[in-house]
Amino acid sequence: MDTFCAMFNIVLLFVALLIPGFILGKTKLIESDATVSFSNILMYVAMPFLVFVKIIEIDFAKIGWLEITLSAVFPILLTFSCIFIGKFLCRGEAAKCRAGIFCASFPNCGFLGIPLAAAMWQDKPQIILYISVFNVVSTFLLLTVGTYILSGNKQDICIQKTLISPIFIAIVLGVLFSVFHWGDAIPDVFTYATILSQLATPLAMLALGYELSKMSPFWKMWTQSGAYIVSFIKLILSPLITLLVIVCLKKLFHVQLDEALIFAMMTATAVSTAASAPTMAKKYGGEAEYTAMLTLVNTLLCVLTLPLMYMLFSII
Repeated sequence: MDTFCAMFNIVLLFVALLIPGFILGKTKLIESDATVSFSNILMYVAMPFLVFVKIIEIDFAKIGWLEITLSAVFPILLTFSCIFIGKFLCRGEAAKCRAGIFCASFPNCGFLGIPLAAAMWQDKPQIILYISVFNVVSTFLLLTVGTYILSGNKQDICIQKTLISPIFIAIVLGVLFSVFHWGDAIPDVFTYATILSQLATPLAMLALGYELSKMSPFWKMWTQSGAYIVSFIKLILSPLITLLVIVCLKKLFHVQLDEALIFAMMTATAVSTAASAPTMAKKYGGEAEYTAMLTLVNTLLCVLTLPLMYMLFSII
């Protein structure tokens, strides 16, 4: 119960950060153009600096290649598993089915998973590394496979743009600063990066709170059966598949896994749908409002499911 309460309190605090964005959206003090700016600041400034700061703290002499490899390979296997399951469970209009499959398959590692892990495990910076590697691969899949799911058009995929991401650059720079101890020579870089990294969580949740304010009436989104199907796949099946794989590796194949990797995989797979889902749906002619509803419902349900998953993963 202590593990549940610890995670529940952290997640609840994160979700409470939705409130200012919701109020500002309802009072028309935030416009839709502002949320686009929020997303750009998150993607190109706050999140890369958060990853950079955490990776600098890692002692790479203690990091195994097995954990890094699993962090990179597992999101590929899990994403296609969720897409396969989503094709069977998501029903209705074609555009809504595509939105459901997308929301069930791609996690919010960047805007929720990484900040959440940074707050929950401040003494385990390697968790941020594992989630960041997971996020780089997941983002590549989101911008390629995810784009095709939403649009149905292969021409919308631009692989060149997905090969270099701000998170990937932050990982490389963080590793270099850590391995060669560049931070000791210029300590102000760490201070500068830390200040900017603190923007990540508030901006992410403010933007999502604004999206919530556009749901009218609020209760309507809880009457959509598709929201519960997507939430079941994303918040329950996805981490349970992850748990099954970890148990098999440990019990059947006697693979020694770092505890930090286990919690990183739990966080990366148990968080809600990628925050960029509504924006991508709008860009590629999908059901933007329906996609936003799916994203918001499982983000709110995540308050309960994520602590439960944390309890399960703590047992193994």
